[in-house]
Amino acid sequence: MTLNIRNKIGVLLCLALFAHPSQLLARDSEPRLDNVASAAVGAGFEFSHGDYGTGADATLVMMPLSVFLYPTQKLDVTLEIPLLYLSSKSGSGVIVTHSGGAGRGRSASSSMTATTTATTRQESGVGDINMTTGWTLLQDREGTPKVRPTLYLKAPSGDLDRGLGTGTVEVGPGLSVSKWLGNVQLFGEGAYIFQSSKSDYSGRNYVSYLGGAGIQATERLYVSALAKGSSARSEGAEAQAEGRLRMSFMQSRLISWEIYGSAGFTNASPDFGGGMMMIYQF
Repeated sequence: MTLNIRNKIGVLLCLALFAHPSQLLARDSEPRLDNVASAAVGAGFEFSHGDYGTGADATLVMMPLSVFLYPTQKLDVTLEIPLLYLSSKSGSGVIVTHSGGAGRGRSASSSMTATTTATTRQESGVGDINMTTGWTLLQDREGTPKVRPTLYLKAPSGDLDRGLGTGTVEVGPGLSVSKWLGNVQLFGEGAYIFQSSKSDYSGRNYVSYLGGAGIQATERLYVSALAKGSSARSEGAEAQAEGRLRMSFMQSRLISWEIYGSAGFTNASPDFGGGMMMIYQF
């Protein structure tokens, strides 16, 4: 990793000076819409950088275009189309494995090190499109948390040969649980994802997770900290793990802003990253 843990925590604490009311959408946990809203769209800018244990010097820039729908009071649907730019050392085997991050997947050269002189590859295009559907089974009430089963689906729309996607289909069930205790919210999610495999990417089934806590600082301001990651997503890869600080601000009933900073803790995760998104609710 190119930053030690102390420096990473410092970066995240600086980003925490920015700010997520409970009504807002959250891409790292369950969608949260204003009570009278039935749909929203989001556009953002995200980046991450890492060496992935191979001296990859990989930078990923993503412009996610998102649609959030509440067809009924209990049903929510999130669709994300990521536009990507990826720069990495040739032979490092870096591909985009999920929204906001990358990992090793293409045949990585065993001779790659941080000091190796190598050609830099630059690729851009559409990444893997993904969708999450959730069904609120139990509402957050006194004595009971909010319980929301989910279903995740990822289409292989990103070009594997260019490192913009895994070339595999992913689908799997999950469960989201959250509970408000005064102004503090506790939340957690887990999912088991079935993944197909290709000759150029030995995908494997994996478990993904996130968990954390947030505080409603003001009527318009919500701040949260969370850990997220997954077991190894391909043969020979490591598990992914990172920490995030996420802050959101509701500018008006229609417009809200979200900003986050992240630090990775395994070679399969970016060393650091960050991003922001503007969300317009209908």
